[in-house]
Amino acid sequence: MSKDSKKYTIPENGSLGLLALGDIGLIKWRQKKALEAKKKKKSDKKNG
Repeated sequence: MSKDSKKYTIPENGSLGLLALGDIGLIKWRQKKALEAKKKKKSDKKNG
């Protein structure tokens, strides 16, 4: 990571800003979405 890089919070729904980042934004959004789905599945398994 370069010293000019910024950290972004990636919402599960995505955003226009991620689209502006191009393929890197799309990859990060997909990773975030997969992580949230995994957490939800694990939570549902515990509760049900």
